[in-house]
Amino acid sequence: MQASVIFTDTLKALRYGARRVIHQGGQNSGKTVNILGVLATLASEEDGGVTTVTGVSFPHLKGGALRDFEMFVYPTFKNAIKQYHRTDRIFTFKSGSIIEFKVFETEQDARGAKRKRLFVNEANKYDWLKFFQLDSRSEQSILDYNPSIRFWAHENLIGEPGNHTLISNHLHNPFISEDKHLEIENLGEWIRDKYGNYILDGNGKRIPKRGNEELWKVYARGLTGNVTGLIFPDWVKIDDNDFIDDNDCVFGIDFGYTNDPTTIIKMYKIGESLFVKELCYEPGLPARSICNILKANGWRETSPVYCEHDPDMIRQIRMTGITNAFPARKGQGSINAGIEALNQVKVFYTASSRNMDEERKKYIWEEDKEGKITNIPVDNNNHTFDATRYGYYSHYLKHL
Repeated sequence: MQASVIFTDTLKALRYGARRVIHQGGQNSGKTVNILGVLATLASEEDGGVTTVTGVSFPHLKGGALRDFEMFVYPTFKNAIKQYHRTDRIFTFKSGSIIEFKVFETEQDARGAKRKRLFVNEANKYDWLKFFQLDSRSEQSILDYNPSIRFWAHENLIGEPGNHTLISNHLHNPFISEDKHLEIENLGEWIRDKYGNYILDGNGKRIPKRGNEELWKVYARGLTGNVTGLIFPDWVKIDDNDFIDDNDCVFGIDFGYTNDPTTIIKMYKIGESLFVKELCYEPGLPARSICNILKANGWRETSPVYCEHDPDMIRQIRMTGITNAFPARKGQGSINAGIEALNQVKVFYTASSRNMDEERKKYIWEEDKEGKITNIPVDNNNHTFDATRYGYYSHYLKHL
């Protein structure tokens, strides 16, 4: 594992005795993996002590910080690690130090044993009272987050004596590609002609355009933003392995034609949690291709498929053998009702759902002339969410 300026600054702050290190960073700044590298470095050097790495949920932790540790940190420190207990998610170092990956469901759960260090991954999704209990039992605490909006770290921690704040962005990460740098710098937005085709420069490359200024400020520069209009701010990204395909799944389809993508989403609900996975995001797919994608991703005759209202496309899909393709539940107010329904459950989306991840950062409520948020969603960057809404609102709320 190669070190970056994030690694160096974080290690220095902890070695110099910072009580807390608050690390806000933009997209792909490398903050999480470098913090984990610092914790492994200290654990290998010090004689004992427990470091706890936590997050908002286990699927979130497993698909994020734990996976980063296993992929990028563990190989480097393998000779310094005596044992990795996969069931309990505990790394025991030869020095006697321990790094554990653990989730605390309630504030009461957080009231426990003392520890050397605490690392809260994506702290902006974390509950303040749980953090307070864990932090008060830790000699040092580290937290990282994307600063889409001010939260309790800004109010209670930043600027306080003994605390050290770091800000990073993708430009601090030398290990991602130039294309990825450009994508983040421009939020994946490119200039198109009136037919929807990309306009290319003299070298045959797409010409970028600046996206939403608040989103650019947060994700490209790691600065505290005011992205208050996000429609789905609390969805959690998880590892694809945590999407369990043997559940009774439902499919949603938003049709695309010349420019807009046809989007297919697979989902299932367990209790108050909804798990979703993007299967397709491609313009102009014919019915046969949609059929093939559904069948390749576990469609069964008992799996309902809820589609955008296009009777001809639905008829063609049924003719391919997908006999349970239905028009989605619609009607006056169904868009907002579907959005509200999705915000009533905890939604987990897979890491492979890349277009959903990008749309989530840009799908916002309209503002009025005074800049106040309305209850009208902007009809853009919503293809994956329309498909999800069709399936969820039509199937799981069909008796309401």
